[in-house]
Amino acid sequence: MRSGTGDFRREMEPKGPREGNDMEHAQHPPARRIARAPVRRYSGALLLLAISSLFIACGRSDFTGPVVTTTPNAATLTWDAVTDPNLLGYRAYYGTAPGTYIQSFGNGLDVGSVPTTTLTGLTSGMRYYFAVTAVDTSTPQRESTYSNEVSAIIR
Repeated sequence: MRSGTGDFRREMEPKGPREGNDMEHAQHPPARRIARAPVRRYSGALLLLAISSLFIACGRSDFTGPVVTTTPNAATLTWDAVTDPNLLGYRAYYGTAPGTYIQSFGNGLDVGSVPTTTLTGLTSGMRYYFAVTAVDTSTPQRESTYSNEVSAIIR
């Protein structure tokens, strides 16, 4: 009797792939596998599209924001150089509120063509926000959008 009960239970357990269900073998993959394949294939592309859209929506600039280090009453900005042969130089912008700079766009501090500058005369203990732009040699000059903004509390 006992062996009969065991066989009954084994027959009632769900059968996995290739365990007796004649519709699930190498020549006939189960329908659920076929249905999920395009979803898996396109989900990666959709994820990349979503990430790209976020970068665009956040206003990502052509070059990254500066790195800022502080000394008493000063901040040194360093950023990745622009490799355009028509580069004239860079302009630095700063202010005490995010996205609001003391200099209006187009009137930033001309800091030359080297991708680093030190801004002096800043108030110790105050948080400042910084961005840079690239300017080309055309007439009239064209200026890039602001770089990504960085901030620091001045020592």
